[in-house]
Amino acid sequence: MNGHRIRSGFEPQHQWPEQGNRLRPGAEDGHGGPQVPVAAGRAALERLQRGSREQLSPSQPTAPRPATTSAVPSLLTMATRGAITLITAPSRQYAGSLGSLPPRVAERLVMELVKKRWLRPRSLELFSGCSLGSLVLDCYPLTTNQLLLQLSAFPSLHHLSLASCRLLTDSGLESVSHLKKLQHLNLAACPRLTDRCLSSLTGLNCLSHLTLDQTKVTDCGMRDYLESAPSSLVHLSLNETAVSEGTLVCLPRALPHLRLLSIKHTQVTDVSALREVTALHTLCLDHTGVTESSLQTLGSHPNLSSISVSGLQSVSGDSVLHILSGLPLTQLKLPSRHTVSDAGLLALAGLHRLLELDLTDYSQATDQGLQCLASLTRLRRLSLSNTQVTDVGLMYLQPLSSLEELCLDRTRVSSKGVAQCVCGLPRLQVLGLAATLVGDSVVPRGLARCRQLIKLNLSRTRLTDTGLKKLRLWGLSQLSVEGTGVTEAGGAELLGPRPHNTRIPGG
Repeated sequence: MNGHRIRSGFEPQHQWPEQGNRLRPGAEDGHGGPQVPVAAGRAALERLQRGSREQLSPSQPTAPRPATTSAVPSLLTMATRGAITLITAPSRQYAGSLGSLPPRVAERLVMELVKKRWLRPRSLELFSGCSLGSLVLDCYPLTTNQLLLQLSAFPSLHHLSLASCRLLTDSGLESVSHLKKLQHLNLAACPRLTDRCLSSLTGLNCLSHLTLDQTKVTDCGMRDYLESAPSSLVHLSLNETAVSEGTLVCLPRALPHLRLLSIKHTQVTDVSALREVTALHTLCLDHTGVTESSLQTLGSHPNLSSISVSGLQSVSGDSVLHILSGLPLTQLKLPSRHTVSDAGLLALAGLHRLLELDLTDYSQATDQGLQCLASLTRLRRLSLSNTQVTDVGLMYLQPLSSLEELCLDRTRVSSKGVAQCVCGLPRLQVLGLAATLVGDSVVPRGLARCRQLIKLNLSRTRLTDTGLKKLRLWGLSQLSVEGTGVTEAGGAELLGPRPHNTRIPGG
């Protein structure tokens, strides 16, 4: 919810081209057709052919693509459209009640009304009595206090999201107080909400997730709310609010079961009180003024497994990593790349449970600092893009048998080093080698042995037709060879002989 999971911070840095890399159109529909051993070559060949045609006749417009037959809408879709027309058509003025509709059907109709920007107090009132379980009005410009007055008719509501509803005020939230079964409430980016709105949340004893990002709540309002907050609250997000450690000191007593706390871009400088919130699993401290001494109090927290410390203003990155090295972390968003050196990276060696590590653009990271990787045997995703890693540093990756994604874009690794490295990574599915020193020899020595590989980026490398024709990866679905020595003839060669039971879509 709201992207607080640190996982969202890791994004592979190799960018796939917009055209020519989709090789199995039906795969995302869940029908996953037969494997395509040479489909990657077809995509590359098509791009080369398009480029050749454009160079030969730059003044001629591209031929239009053949029109595709639109799919016949499902009966559910047609019924939904018909119901929406009936509800909203001024000439019909539907006066009945939709309260007897099953919750899933009612929620679908409401979401369609939101999508069309047709949801009004009158149309929402038609659903009165329906056991709606979820209502998402994020960014809906017509969410007003008057619209929320209808919420009292939905006592079964357990999930309500009002993110970026900029017209809402404190008085509008009074209607929420009737939703006694509410578990998830998102009020992020509602700029008119102040401490007064928190009084409307008192009495919501089932609440487990509360998001107040970018509202005007302060320590004063939070302290009053926490005095009667339900112990069921396990997720609290206060990003970009005016809260400080004045709120944090109330948490151990008020929310003993709190599992996630996000206080990015706040005035917090002291987090020592969180040492007593022993159930805490996820903590986001990005861009705060947390001091080194208070951070040290968290160094022995028993359950903290995910922490984000990007942009800390008062502590060097190396110091932060040394402090956190004793935690049972599975996810870590690193401090600023400008303050992390090899000395800090070596402290990561103790994080044996770490599942992913993104060192993209940590330009001070060298082979020496990457020695820490050898002990991180649970890593599944690793990015070393734009670091100073060489073939020597790749040797430390050999114990990482669980690695599924590896990005080495814009590094000084060679064919020999990469080949030796990937041969020891049996689960590797995504590999980025863009703008590296690899050439044709990396294919037979290493890449051809990566039987699980799905995505491969070799753009701006020394690859030629000679290496490409040896690339026989049966499961490969995305291949990028832009800016290499691969020719149109080489792409055609990759499509060469194939097993009789192999089908290439469109071929």
